[in-house]
Amino acid sequence: MDGKRERHDPALGVTFTRLAGEPLWKRLLDEGRPRRHRAGETLLRQGDTGTHVLALVEGVVKVTRVERDGRIRVLAFRGAGDVVGEAAVLERNERRLASVSAIGDVTVVVVEGRRFRVFVERHDLSPVLTRHALTRLRQSDRARGGCCSRERVAQALLALAEAAYGERTGDGAHLSVTRTELGQYLGVSRNTVSTALSEIGTPVVTAERGVVVVHDLDALRAAAAVTDGSYADA
Repeated sequence: MDGKRERHDPALGVTFTRLAGEPLWKRLLDEGRPRRHRAGETLLRQGDTGTHVLALVEGVVKVTRVERDGRIRVLAFRGAGDVVGEAAVLERNERRLASVSAIGDVTVVVVEGRRFRVFVERHDLSPVLTRHALTRLRQSDRARGGCCSRERVAQALLALAEAAYGERTGDGAHLSVTRTELGQYLGVSRNTVSTALSEIGTPVVTAERGVVVVHDLDALRAAAAVTDGSYADA
C-alpha cells in the first residue's frame, strides 16, 4: 500500500518510521490491508488477544488503560508513521494491556500477527522495537513531570497541532480532545487543565465541548517554551 501520508509525526514522539526508515515502513504497509475508522471508534481493546498490529497511516489515536480501581488513564497519543498493538503480537497472542481508539478519522493498515513477526525477524527489527518502547516510556515520563502545568498543557496541544491532528479550518486547528483526556495524559485534574487553558488565553486556544481549538500556533509555541517547533527525540 502507498501510504497517503508518508511523513512521520515527531511531535508525538519518535515513531517506528523514524527509527526503521521510510523504505521499511512502506514494506510494512504492503504486508497488510487498509482500514478506516471514524472518530470515537475502538481499534484495539484491552484484554483482547493480540492477533494483529496496526500501522497508522493517517490521523491520531489515543492509547488508554483501565486501572484496577476502574479509572481510565490516557497513556499516549500516536500519529502517522507509528505502530500500535505490537507488544501483544510479539508475545504471541498475549492479552492486550491497553485500548486504542480513534480521535478524528483514522486510516490504518492491519497486519496479521504472524506476518508481522516474520517481518520483524526478516529485517532484524527487534533492536528497533526495543528502542521504540524505551522512547515511549521516556515520552510518557516527560509528559507527567518537569515544567508547570500551563507549559505542559501547551506542549501537549502543540504536539497534536503540529502533527496536523484534527480538522484545520479558517479559525484554527480543531483538536478533538477533551480537557479530561488531557488531564489523564498529563497526570493532572480537569480543573488544572481548564486553568492552564485560561492562562494561555482565548486568543491562542479555546475549549468547547469535546474540542480544543488552537488559533495561534506561534503563541502556543511560546506558551510551551519551545522556540524551534521541535521536540527532543531522546
